[in-house]
Amino acid sequence: MLNLKFKRLLILSNSTKSANQFEFSETLNLITAVDNSVGKSTLVKLLFWGIGCEPTLDTNWSTTDSKTIVEFSVDTNDYTVKRYKNQISLKIKDEDFVDYEKITGEYSQKVAEILEFKALLPNRSTGLMETPPPAFYFLPFYIDQKRSWSKAWDNFEKLEQYKNWRSTIVKYHVGLLTPKHFELESEKAEKKDTKNLVQSQIERIETTLDVVEEYIPHITNATTETKEFELLTEEIKVDLKNLQEEQEKILSQLTSLNGDRVYLEQQQIITEKIISELDKDYKFTIENIEEDEIECPLCGVVHENSIINRTSIMTDKSQAENQLQSILTELDKINKKIDNANFKLDKARESILKINEKYVISEELPVSKHIENTNSVKRDDIEIKDFNFNQIIENIAGNAIKKSVLNDKIEKVNSVDTLKKDIRQLGKEQKGLITLEDIEKINNSFSSIFSDYIELLDAEAVNISSIESPLDYNKVIKEGGAAEGSRAILAYYLSIFTMVEEYGNEVKSALVIDTPNQQEQSDTNYEKIVNLLTNRTSKKTQILLCAMENEHLVQFKKKAKIITLTKDRLLLKSEYEKVKKVFDNK
Repeated sequence: MLNLKFKRLLILSNSTKSANQFEFSETLNLITAVDNSVGKSTLVKLLFWGIGCEPTLDTNWSTTDSKTIVEFSVDTNDYTVKRYKNQISLKIKDEDFVDYEKITGEYSQKVAEILEFKALLPNRSTGLMETPPPAFYFLPFYIDQKRSWSKAWDNFEKLEQYKNWRSTIVKYHVGLLTPKHFELESEKAEKKDTKNLVQSQIERIETTLDVVEEYIPHITNATTETKEFELLTEEIKVDLKNLQEEQEKILSQLTSLNGDRVYLEQQQIITEKIISELDKDYKFTIENIEEDEIECPLCGVVHENSIINRTSIMTDKSQAENQLQSILTELDKINKKIDNANFKLDKARESILKINEKYVISEELPVSKHIENTNSVKRDDIEIKDFNFNQIIENIAGNAIKKSVLNDKIEKVNSVDTLKKDIRQLGKEQKGLITLEDIEKINNSFSSIFSDYIELLDAEAVNISSIESPLDYNKVIKEGGAAEGSRAILAYYLSIFTMVEEYGNEVKSALVIDTPNQQEQSDTNYEKIVNLLTNRTSKKTQILLCAMENEHLVQFKKKAKIITLTKDRLLLKSEYEKVKKVFDNK
């Protein structure tokens, strides 16, 4: 398995004219300080921030308006990432930097390719599968000082941009889902999207059929068949044929226009609702929120509530109002076209009435057979029926359209059935990718590794009887809380890290642990934690450990590169010119 290793972090703040840089050993690294508030956590957070994640950074740090460079390697290949706000650039080996406008999309795809991270998640809006940002890759490799000890798989912000992602991401990291699973899932999502599109087209066809029904008369006689035109003179046949084609064209126009009208009316309703909601949002920000920031409860994104941002709500409302006006304008045009088509239809009907007055054709039918829409007289046991050409032609034209539309509907219904079968088949193929035996093997392996770590960390008083798989993280957190519980949580994270090494389908990242001395561990237990990290992890693993100076770190310090932060925190004015040159030359 390939390994990702951090090599160097550079930080530059032009606004404060200060900077710093930190180099890391390929094996053990200790980030320490004599004071607990000088930036140990911020340093490691900036490593992840610089590569495209969203760790929780305090407001004091954001005022520095800093930019970063993160240098890392995967096997023998070197990579460099520059980030300022959401602008990010990636350099591969000795190639030029490639700039990306945002972290999601192409940048995330490129990083995932480098890290062999094949997991995909469904976009909330489209449902189509996409590569998630780097944070979803780094989740098993970072234990945050505040968030990770109280809630598992919650190391970064903005993770809720995807719905119900945890199970999928956990399963992928530990080998319960394979890269092939996501290839098939992507194919399934595309077919579902196509199926939904075709179903919406079927609904529009049904609307069209309803419109046709409004226009064609309902007559039940044999003369509606084309063969009955053979009874007419050549002159009548030509006249009726032309009128039939004209009516068919007009009716086709009307059905299309009415379909467009229904669609625009739906868009009008949606846009009016958006305008109403934006108006409510603006009033809410003015009347109910005094703070300058507000956090979205769904995705966790922190939005500004400044005058500029409140103005942007009104700008959105103005754009929506313009959109509504465009819809109403287009709707007015459609209605005028419908009126014009109806006028032409009336003209065609008048022409048919003239033919109807000029020619009369009769058909003899048994008296017992009731026929609607005819003028008839009775003669002995025969009824003489005069046919109305107007109704006949409209019926022929309308039925021609119905036939065409129904054929189209049948094709689309068949297409939906085929897509459903394809989706079911893909689901079956996914289930066959990993057997029940494989699942049992992975879960048993997790239980064994977890039990070993529990024992090594002397956390056996914690009840782990119901913790049987990597997906039982909530049960681990529930059992945590005190010093012993915190060691159980650490045991879980280390178990996941080991599972990635054994069963994962990705590059293994450096392990970053921010302050393992949670809940004021006893000297004996803290020593056990440090010994485990020092001696029981792979020699190929890079570890970045944040911890206060402590005598029990001696063993770790002997093998580690030590980064000691001073009271000046992370940024030093003395380093500004030197680091700025590096940024300028990159």
